[in-house]
Amino acid sequence: MKPLSADRSTWPDLFTFAGVRTRDAQGEADLLYRLSDGADFCETIAFNAPLPAPGSPLRPGFDAAIEAVALIAGVSYYKTVLPRRIAFEGFSPDADQRLFFQSLYIDGLGEFGVRNDVRIDGHVDFDVAGAGMRRPAAMQAPLRRRSAVLIGGGKDSLVSTETLKAAGDDLVLFAVNPKKPILDCAAASGLPFIRVERRLDPKLFAMNEAGALNGHVPITAIVSFIAIASAFVHGFDAVILSNERSANQGNLVRDGREINHQFSKTAGVEQAIADYVGRHIHPQLAYFSLLRPLSEAHIAQLMARTDVYDGAFTSCNRAFQLRPKAPPARWCRDCPKCRFTFLMLATAMKRERLVGIFGGDLLEDSGQQEGFEELMGLSGHKPWECVGEIAESGAALLLLAERPEWRDAAIVRALAPRLAALIPDVHAVWNELLTPSPDHRLPARYEDMLNAYLAGR
Repeated sequence: MKPLSADRSTWPDLFTFAGVRTRDAQGEADLLYRLSDGADFCETIAFNAPLPAPGSPLRPGFDAAIEAVALIAGVSYYKTVLPRRIAFEGFSPDADQRLFFQSLYIDGLGEFGVRNDVRIDGHVDFDVAGAGMRRPAAMQAPLRRRSAVLIGGGKDSLVSTETLKAAGDDLVLFAVNPKKPILDCAAASGLPFIRVERRLDPKLFAMNEAGALNGHVPITAIVSFIAIASAFVHGFDAVILSNERSANQGNLVRDGREINHQFSKTAGVEQAIADYVGRHIHPQLAYFSLLRPLSEAHIAQLMARTDVYDGAFTSCNRAFQLRPKAPPARWCRDCPKCRFTFLMLATAMKRERLVGIFGGDLLEDSGQQEGFEELMGLSGHKPWECVGEIAESGAALLLLAERPEWRDAAIVRALAPRLAALIPDVHAVWNELLTPSPDHRLPARYEDMLNAYLAGR
């Protein structure tokens, strides 16, 4: 592919959602897109099981869900040149649907816009005025009573898994394009595991190499809608995430908008997706985060209860690269996620165990100081990663400064004096972090399961 012109005014100005094509027996759906210069894309979702047959009571729900998958997955191709106009072929979302996805694109590409120095809200236009009539939700076909936990290979989804296991819930684990840490965690859990493949069009990578815009997309929303579509293929009535309340804190404010790396993990988006599912896909299909009442600090305490995943889990995003040049290590030990996870788990685990998990002691490495400063708001802004609140990181380090096992670690000695004035009552902060928030939308039976696990029952 020839390089894109440096003059962005010459780039394609129309992006078309060109429909969905299914191969029912093979369990595959092709998502089709096109740019006005003739470039076309075909992304495939492979469900690894036959799709509901035409005429099946489950088919209308699947069709509504796969259209939603096409609309959100299109962000990966739309962002390449940010066309000003958007069109639809093969299906026509109503005004409510268009407004929903327009919002997901605008705020879900917030970090992308900052890093590429472009205002996203000035580009995305789903042509709401040209929408057709409101379409009714799919028929209420019965769904199997079963929970699907979206597993990412990190501590949060494993805490959800252990919570539901302890309650004796009928559950499966679910992942899209699982890498080795996810497969290892699924195996360690002993639970049934559903895997779905998302095959991006290779032309997307060619465009990136030719100079197209690239960056962070609302991946949690994409995976969520793939899981929602999978409910009609694999049989479950609850799609369960493990997003904590800390995800609501943004990274910075730009042009009056809060920019949040974890936008599609926030409580607001969780509620919006759940409402969309009820209105447009299936009113009895639940979508929520089991850990929404909890802080990252609280989740770390729960993770420490079991060592069954110690040799399997990771929260390091470098272990999940799309196209790694070499097999990645489970923990790189030099990124915001590694630093934050190490810090949280240090408040809950013995030092020897934690160093064994990571293969090194991050709090003893003075070269990590600048990275820890960012986590605690002592320099720069909150890192562009899925890390907890600034006060959460600061309180954790001050707590470690009181413990003989950690007080002499290089990072603790360097930063504790600077944090003491910012957090004068660390125990009050920590107690609040370990107190579940009432601000959540857990169904009653799942709230009972969570409360029982928190109580050690």
